[in-house]
Amino acid sequence: MGSSSIFEDDVEIIRNADLFTEEHTPAEILCRDEVMQDYVNALKPVYKGRPPRNAFLYGDTGVGKTAATKYLLQELDADIDSRNADSPGDERGFTYVRVNCQNLAPADGTASSYQVAIALVNELRDGETVSSTGYAAREVYEMLYDELDDIGGTVLIVLDEVDRVGESDTLLYDLPRARDIGYVENTRIGLIGISNDYTFRSNLSPKVRDTLCETEIKFPAYTAEELEEIIEARAERALHSDTYGKEVLSLCAALAVRNSSGSARRAMDLLKQAAEHAENEGHVPIEPDDVYAAKEELDYGDMVESVADQDQHKQLILSAVARLDADGRTPVRTKAIHAAYRRLAQAAGDDPLSQRGMYNHLTRLDMLGFLHSYQNNEGLRGGQYNTYELSEALTVAQVEDAIDESELPLDGVTLDVERILRDAGLADT
Repeated sequence: MGSSSIFEDDVEIIRNADLFTEEHTPAEILCRDEVMQDYVNALKPVYKGRPPRNAFLYGDTGVGKTAATKYLLQELDADIDSRNADSPGDERGFTYVRVNCQNLAPADGTASSYQVAIALVNELRDGETVSSTGYAAREVYEMLYDELDDIGGTVLIVLDEVDRVGESDTLLYDLPRARDIGYVENTRIGLIGISNDYTFRSNLSPKVRDTLCETEIKFPAYTAEELEEIIEARAERALHSDTYGKEVLSLCAALAVRNSSGSARRAMDLLKQAAEHAENEGHVPIEPDDVYAAKEELDYGDMVESVADQDQHKQLILSAVARLDADGRTPVRTKAIHAAYRRLAQAAGDDPLSQRGMYNHLTRLDMLGFLHSYQNNEGLRGGQYNTYELSEALTVAQVEDAIDESELPLDGVTLDVERILRDAGLADT
């Protein structure tokens, strides 16, 4: 007797959804032979018991930097364990720890060396974790070096999204040199930095650049053919047979190249989302229309995430413009946006910026593509001024969803648009 659950689909396409997650490490890294050999060469000193080499990996999102790192470090760990199986004592000899600096970054987009050190301490500790506040920086660094020295052997520290550390790069300089300057005695520390930002290297201080970039490995974008090979290998394990065809795989790969700089992660997400769409629609196999529907859903979510990643003032400005847009008042002048922004900032418990201060954020949002600006010239009588509206890529609903995701306390907050325009001297707008 079949299932009567309301959650059951008429068809089942996905066999193992875990294989689509970012946490999954594939059994083989495809289409990366040259880069992988460079990476293996950089890690060989650790296997041979020599001092580790620091490495800096860079390339666009989804081109295999993190996947390759996880795969090779697992292989290195297993090979060292196998080699040392008959050695006396229980010292491991090799440990690696990974921290994603993006998860530590506050609203301004950068994390401090202090925050990275706290995260590393908590990753290394088996017991009680350390609070992210309440300690002097010196105490935190001492805790970190104590934990590292207790481990002994070689420790590789992987800092994913290392560009989020920003200008506070003290730790990037000190960690690889910790043994030389006496911070640790029993441990040799190597640093692997991973970044999507091609300019990050040039923004480092010369001393940090020389330390971190001892070995540089560039991960180029995948081609459509390479992406198709990668997602075909994943589909064979993650999807039921006869539920997809080559046309769908080719389309996922082509869209990922065209819209996401050859990102394997994007191609995977498109395939998974398309499979779920086909399941919800109750048909097999996956069709091109399912892929296009998946693209639309992912694009919507990407824009929501992009808005939610902005600092609070920019989010409040976008909320102000979105509310004026919903009332049919855009394009609208800066003074009206400032009046609406000021009301929302006060409701959120924030001190509003002056109009000049807000204008800097406004122009930045225009540059980032969230807003569209128009130059207006009314001659001697009206002068020159700019007006703004949401860009074609951004909707009112996406701004509202981003505000909800950021948990800004704006629920129930209303704007008296007529009063705002009147206070701004734009009652006839």
